[in-house]
Amino acid sequence: MEWRGAGQRAAPPESSQEDEAFNLVILALTELLSLGGLLGNGVVLWLLSRNVYRNPFSIYLLDVACADLIFLGCHMVAVIPDLLPRQLTFPGFVQTSLATLRFFCYIVGLSLLAAISTEQCLATLFPAWYLCRRPRHLTTCVCALAWALCLLLDLLLSGACTQFFGEPSGQLCRTLWLVVAALLATLCCAMCLASLLLLLRVERGPQRHQPRGFAGLVLLAVLLALFCGLPFGVYWLTRSLHWHTPYHFYHFSFLMAAAHSSAKPAIYFCLGSARGRRLREPLRLVLQRALGDEAELGAGREASHRGLVDVTA
Repeated sequence: MEWRGAGQRAAPPESSQEDEAFNLVILALTELLSLGGLLGNGVVLWLLSRNVYRNPFSIYLLDVACADLIFLGCHMVAVIPDLLPRQLTFPGFVQTSLATLRFFCYIVGLSLLAAISTEQCLATLFPAWYLCRRPRHLTTCVCALAWALCLLLDLLLSGACTQFFGEPSGQLCRTLWLVVAALLATLCCAMCLASLLLLLRVERGPQRHQPRGFAGLVLLAVLLALFCGLPFGVYWLTRSLHWHTPYHFYHFSFLMAAAHSSAKPAIYFCLGSARGRRLREPLRLVLQRALGDEAELGAGREASHRGLVDVTA
């Protein structure tokens, strides 16, 4: 069982010129979205790296931006042979390497998003406990653990499903992909449950209002992951486990994956922009407002400010 097949397009049954033109349009949009996402995540990465310890949640977003940046770079390169099917073909080693790196960054991004939504849910439901009892280096430890465990899973898949470390094992490869399916289901359930509790808390709180600040950012990011990011993981699973995969689902999942990683910076800056002052504020100030530095982070603005001072002290 070759992992390389998970990142390649399935052979079309009998594609007409209209189908090929449609596929090229989808892939071209994927490249454009990926390019825009590279620029957006690069700006986020640069801004957060200068004030990473100002807000504990900024460490999460810094890691998410790093994972999305690597993913989009590999995504753009991997789509090129499909845009030029009769002119360019990558060697098998290059295809496998791109597939391995993309899957690694994809799983890291989803894991970090599940951690962000869970921690924000705790900060909203139990503000006093969270602000007083939260371990000082919790965010750093969670991010390091996510990168390490996803790297371990990626290495195991590379050893069992490719020829990087010897002969592949079909049975072990299938078992590991079932583990990946369980992991994706667990991450999606965690994001959905945390977002639902967060939304109910906001709607049933003493002051009902639309989710603002970091809470609104988390809710939008989770919706984006479920509707745009999940199809890419489903495609990998169906291809790797040899389940039936519609031909056009390949292009759809690639486009949605590019949209998932590229739209996050737009969400940050749209939520952080003040009404009537968009495009006239420094990007650093906009990003700080989206992170909750100038809005509530959990229970309320005043309590959040005191809590952040205690956390960062």
